[in-house]
Amino acid sequence: MSFFGVFWVILSTLIYINREKFDFLKTSSFVFHSKQEAIASAEKNEKKGIILILTPKSCGDCGVTTTLLEELNSLGWSILRLEEEDPDYETILSDDRFSEILPNLEASGTAWGIFNLGEELLLLKPGLPNESDLDL
Repeated sequence: MSFFGVFWVILSTLIYINREKFDFLKTSSFVFHSKQEAIASAEKNEKKGIILILTPKSCGDCGVTTTLLEELNSLGWSILRLEEEDPDYETILSDDRFSEILPNLEASGTAWGIFNLGEELLLLKPGLPNESDLDL
């Protein structure tokens, strides 16, 4: 019995200490790193559209929290988060529609936008989205 108790104490301590390493398990089902996957999921799940969040490598997480992503998902949006390592990052930034936010990304800031399911860019802003921005 004491071995079982010690095992659970050690296991729960390790999980508590390293819980931020497990955040990817929470968001993996609704945060996409490929534009095509996000579009397919949005169509399949009848979402309003796609929220694109761009984060440069020098920015780190830039305040993009699991809570923010869960809130956006609960509002009926599919989430596409692109970091510099993602294959679609450079492709999206090479699009002329994104030229106005390039200075913000180069200054280690985030940017976000909204696509409809027809891949039309509806909104593009620096920073992170909030609920009032999503009332389209």
